[in-house]
Amino acid sequence: MMMSEFIERTGFLPMAFEYEKIEEAYYNFDGDKDAFCRAFVKAGGEKKVYQARALEIERLNSRILELDRACKRDGEVYEKRLAFLQAELDRELEWKPYEFTQNISQAQYTELAESVPGGAAHYMTDDEALDWVCGEFGFDRSQVTILHEINEQEINRHNQCRASGRKIDRRPIYCATDYHYIRFNVGRGGWQWEAWNGQIRPFYD
Repeated sequence: MMMSEFIERTGFLPMAFEYEKIEEAYYNFDGDKDAFCRAFVKAGGEKKVYQARALEIERLNSRILELDRACKRDGEVYEKRLAFLQAELDRELEWKPYEFTQNISQAQYTELAESVPGGAAHYMTDDEALDWVCGEFGFDRSQVTILHEINEQEINRHNQCRASGRKIDRRPIYCATDYHYIRFNVGRGGWQWEAWNGQIRPFYD
């Protein structure tokens, strides 16, 4: 019996996997297709199929939740293991703070910053820093971005460098025309510069 014949006789539309079981029952039934369909309806076959379907859905949902919990547990174990191995690798590589020698050192910046509390120097506003940079070096004001921090760098025992993820204070400071610091970028390409004591220098990061 084709599924279409079953549907026409019972008015019930089973799923494909459900009809496989119905068809198996039909083959074991002692009678023709019409008799089988009448017996199916009389015995509440549609209700039984719906009940079985609900149980299967519940079983599948339970299995999905079980797999989801297992995946989360496995994911947490993986993340912890990965973090442990990364920490072990970092210890083996002996990472330590590093400064690119082409840049103004943090010690030089700190020495300038130490004159701020006494009043000899002050932290510049972004507008003040923009005025100085554009007035001294001729940059288009709309293309300049004043920065307040730089990335801390690290180096390992194989002389490989990376950003540590920590930030270092580099707010613009003005003390005198020949004693100041401004870290800034120019343009969408992010050309990196620092102004130091009246000179403009490329910044390496």
